[in-house]
Amino acid sequence: MANDQMSGNEMRQRLSWGAGIAIGMGVGVATGSALDNMALGIAIGVAIGVVFAIAIGSVGRRRGPRADDETPDGVGAPDPNSDV
Repeated sequence: MANDQMSGNEMRQRLSWGAGIAIGMGVGVATGSALDNMALGIAIGVAIGVVFAIAIGSVGRRRGPRADDETPDGVGAPDPNSDV
């Protein structure tokens, strides 16, 4: 039977795009109304929405192993202050 559960990464990605779209729509409509130019407001809102979606989606993601983490071969990362 197929696994219908979403992974944590997929859930975070979907929520980040939803939040980005919501924020972008709000900013776009407000900007379009203030400038009396809805097309410009929508364009600005889409751009801001994409930026927020990417920023929210990348929160909590690790970039790489830290100095105190072990490397994949089981040996600890080298100490940069070591004389060896």
